[in-house]
Amino acid sequence: MNTMNTLKSLVAIAVTLCCYNAYADETQSLEERVAKLEHNTAPSQFKNSQVSLYGSIRPTLSYLDDDQDKTWDVRDALSRVGIKASTEFADGWSAIAQGEWSIDIANSGNFGKARLAYAAIASPYGQVGIGKQRPAQYTLVAEYVDIFNHGNSPYAYDHESPFFVDNFVTYKLITGGLTWMAGAQVDGDSGENGTDMVNLGVGYDLGQLHLGLGYVSQNTMSDAGSEGDDQTIGGVVAYTFSNDLYLAVSYQDKQYHLNALSQDRSGSTLDTALAYPISDEYKVKLGYFQFKDGINDDTSADYSGFNTTLEWNPMDNVRLHLEYLAKNFEHQQDDQAITIGFRYDFNLIWTD
Repeated sequence: MNTMNTLKSLVAIAVTLCCYNAYADETQSLEERVAKLEHNTAPSQFKNSQVSLYGSIRPTLSYLDDDQDKTWDVRDALSRVGIKASTEFADGWSAIAQGEWSIDIANSGNFGKARLAYAAIASPYGQVGIGKQRPAQYTLVAEYVDIFNHGNSPYAYDHESPFFVDNFVTYKLITGGLTWMAGAQVDGDSGENGTDMVNLGVGYDLGQLHLGLGYVSQNTMSDAGSEGDDQTIGGVVAYTFSNDLYLAVSYQDKQYHLNALSQDRSGSTLDTALAYPISDEYKVKLGYFQFKDGINDDTSADYSGFNTTLEWNPMDNVRLHLEYLAKNFEHQQDDQAITIGFRYDFNLIWTD
């Protein structure tokens, strides 16, 4: 009898424990689901993934001479920090996310102005991205003359051509040596109801040769409030010779159309870049540039100029440079600058 009571007690305890464990499991599962709903986060995982934390710190010290003032100034040559992640979720298909923010060393060290902020899907049929991104006009054309250690390089392209575009939808396809790119800026709060900017481009790479061609159509508005549009056709030729001499030339033809005031005009940009290693650690860079806005009076901002740079690269990710820059304006005071700069790059990568 006692044995029977003991067995019954053991069974009751086992049932109670099972019920308790089931309830605990159910409660834990419910708590996890609530946590996911509250925080909207996916469980931590790293399968088939790669994450990169990168940055480039670029302080400079410049002596500036604009014929009115002569002064020293600490500046910043576009320092930035960013993170990029990708996960392959099917054969040939990947999800990509990237964010990049500037660091303003020149002033109070502010952090946070976005340079890149987008998500994309890459597939065998091309890559589609949405968010703030590089346009084809820079990626396929201007980047090849953007070799100087300055926040305003390329010096002619910089005046008003795009470097980053927000509210941007892009498509990119690489087939053999050809790279096809298309992008449209879609901002319902400004400009037209549809696209506010369209950028098409194609690049061709064969060995040490790169050819790039881009077209941009963009809505604009004058200071007087007149709406219009700009059309830009640009191209670049870049080549690296067998002795590591690098030469690139980029030219853009830009047409300005302001409908109400009929102030149509034609402008252009020209940027050239040359780089030659004089030893394993030292390199000389030279550039000539010319900007024309098509305005034929004293309000024109036309300028031309040149720069020369000596670089010391003790390591691949460490660079020190000395640059002389001269910018000559047709209707404004000329600028000259001597700059000493330092650049430190880092890139930390975690992979599955």
